[in-house]
Amino acid sequence: MAQENYVEGCSMQIPPLLEADEFCFWKTRFETYIKSKDIDLCQVIQNDDFVFMMADPKIKMDIETPYEKLTDNEKKQLGKNNEAKVTFYNAPPRKEHERDFMCKTAKEVWHTLIITHQHNSQVKDCKIDLLTQQYEKFLISDEETIDSGFTRFNAIVTSLKSLDQD
Repeated sequence: MAQENYVEGCSMQIPPLLEADEFCFWKTRFETYIKSKDIDLCQVIQNDDFVFMMADPKIKMDIETPYEKLTDNEKKQLGKNNEAKVTFYNAPPRKEHERDFMCKTAKEVWHTLIITHQHNSQVKDCKIDLLTQQYEKFLISDEETIDSGFTRFNAIVTSLKSLDQD
């Protein structure tokens, strides 16, 4: 399905679409989406791919367990590795996909998105300072409705909260 035809909020099967200028908002929604979809996907994204090892008596080292020797549950968990990557491939626009496609694991994709869009701690601190100033100087003008003022205020608070979580 083309992203142009996708209507936000119409499906629990498609992750929220990434908007680079609203990354903090997207990040919170994406984390909630992943946790609600499958807690194993969250595990893969945060802690890396599931890998199953076994002892090889010939070389006296652990090696990756051949697929044929995996239990059904282990095979299902291995499937979560690719499911997590596919979930990421459905969220960002094409230019993001080209960068993320080079990552081997979902954890690498997640880390790349965070580094790309949240930047380093100095940029994050500057964003927090700017949002704090907006919060402290917040006013609803006479021409503005309460709803639109509340929406602006809520965007400031939500952005501050998401930046403070890291």
